[in-house]
Amino acid sequence: MKSKHFFLNILAVLTVTLPATGQVVLSGTNYTQTFDRLGVGLPAGWSVRTNATATSLGTAVSFNTAVVSWGTQTGQFGNAAGITNNAVAAAAGNETVAQQSAFTNRCPSLRQTAAFGDPGAAFVVQIASTLGFSNLVFSVDLNLLNEQTHSTTWTVDYAVGNAPSAFTALGTFSDPGIFGATTETYSLGVAADNQPQNVWIRIVALAASTGSSGSRDTFGIDNFILNYTAAATPVPLFIQTDGQNTILTWSDTTFALQSAPTANGAFTNVTGAASPFTNAFDASAKFFRLVR
Repeated sequence: MKSKHFFLNILAVLTVTLPATGQVVLSGTNYTQTFDRLGVGLPAGWSVRTNATATSLGTAVSFNTAVVSWGTQTGQFGNAAGITNNAVAAAAGNETVAQQSAFTNRCPSLRQTAAFGDPGAAFVVQIASTLGFSNLVFSVDLNLLNEQTHSTTWTVDYAVGNAPSAFTALGTFSDPGIFGATTETYSLGVAADNQPQNVWIRIVALAASTGSSGSRDTFGIDNFILNYTAAATPVPLFIQTDGQNTILTWSDTTFALQSAPTANGAFTNVTGAASPFTNAFDASAKFFRLVR
């Protein structure tokens, strides 16, 4: 078992980072977004962008909250009918505009045109931080809503930083050539664990679509589910002084107390140490940790 260490010095510093408005703040063990309230706007933390590149998030643009059809000819990000979870059966692709409008399952969509989003369109989620969380894995439905002669390859990537300029690719999704939803799963890896800065996840058209004639697809995303592991609750450790001694008290007896004269010194078990433990100010041991 990997040992767990808790360090103690005479000075403790507590740092609290407050997330900015409009970011996803992680809690529990997962974050789920179904996008079914697009009529009032994109969910907190989500944006749609153009002019995105491999080194830039792109420019946030407006999202059309009015219902748009899969076959719209207008270059825009809009509120389209989702494919899955419509009553019992998934959408077949031949639904009328009226039927699409009646679907309660919605998804943010993009109709690319030569002048809009080709390339550079992106669906982006901004996470305030991942402090206290690890093993971030997400799934998302990638929806081809209207198949046309041009084909776009979508890149799924992420970045760490409040103003990132470098992104890590997680995978690509090529035009499947047929109406439908494809569920993909991606792992962010250890570089995204326990980050005090923003973590951004994008689904982005970094390259121009291929095709010499005709129109471009309508594409959407849905059912974004991010799972993660919360860090173990730290062992409560209480520190008191009586003017001559430091008194350490901890609640979990499965942890052993170790000490060292310096922070980078060799820690050794304190023989017979139990809570509460008293250490004189003039004792050689000045740094302590709990180990299991």
